[in-house]
Amino acid sequence: MLPLAVLYRLAWPVYIVVYRVLRVRRRVVESNLARAFPERSSADVQALGRRVYRNYADVLVEMLHSLRMEEAALRSRIEFVGDDLLETELKQGRPVLLTLAHQCNLEWMLLAACLRFEYPVEAVYRPLSDPGMEAATTRAYTRFGGSLIDDRSVIKSIMKRRKVPRIVTLVSDQAPNIKDEIYWTRFLNQETGFFLAPEIIARFTDYPVYFAGMRRRSRGYYTVEFKKIAEPPYKGRERSVINAYVQAVEQQILDTPEDWLWMHRRWKRQRSMYEKTET
Repeated sequence: MLPLAVLYRLAWPVYIVVYRVLRVRRRVVESNLARAFPERSSADVQALGRRVYRNYADVLVEMLHSLRMEEAALRSRIEFVGDDLLETELKQGRPVLLTLAHQCNLEWMLLAACLRFEYPVEAVYRPLSDPGMEAATTRAYTRFGGSLIDDRSVIKSIMKRRKVPRIVTLVSDQAPNIKDEIYWTRFLNQETGFFLAPEIIARFTDYPVYFAGMRRRSRGYYTVEFKKIAEPPYKGRERSVINAYVQAVEQQILDTPEDWLWMHRRWKRQRSMYEKTET
């Protein structure tokens, strides 16, 4: 219930506790950064890691604030660029597949998109195992009219309303599960597996595919830029969607690496582990 300005003051002690005292996932973060940027010294990696944790502390308090944030305040903090491109597609009756990455504050981006567009904004997500967190996530996202699509039935759900003009959002930059369909490519200087969901959904639906790049202008203020990365027909252009998505995500990370979610064990499984499971 505290004002955002007060919550930001709490972000610093959160950073100190998480980074310096509890050392939450510090080895994971620094290992990920060292693998992604082998040209950087150990000191540079540690300095970048500190910026990652400081920015993430800000995002945590921003996410808390989103539970009571007013529409006007949210609109003032998220600037959209290229949103007219999506508006044109929707007005012409074409649904849009909007791909995202774990960069900056995704929750604010999605909430602001619900306010910006007069069309439905639906987020594909994986339900959380903790009932309390699941309820909070659902409540936060739907408060401005957004809706959630369970990723376990995503194709069926989307195809039911295939021709309804809307924005379907999909985040696919984290490590896939062994049972997922996986695409392997070079990403941040190493072989990396990606969910094939953007490719599969685009080909099933013939939706144009956009990427929403998010950058931090200043503390608590962000710019979201929409760019078209693929459009139908997709026949004969194998893996064109996922390739374009990977390139967009990588470029965004290279531009501002301190704003990506490095705390996941992104490269915890190698390709050989997936192949053994398949056999």
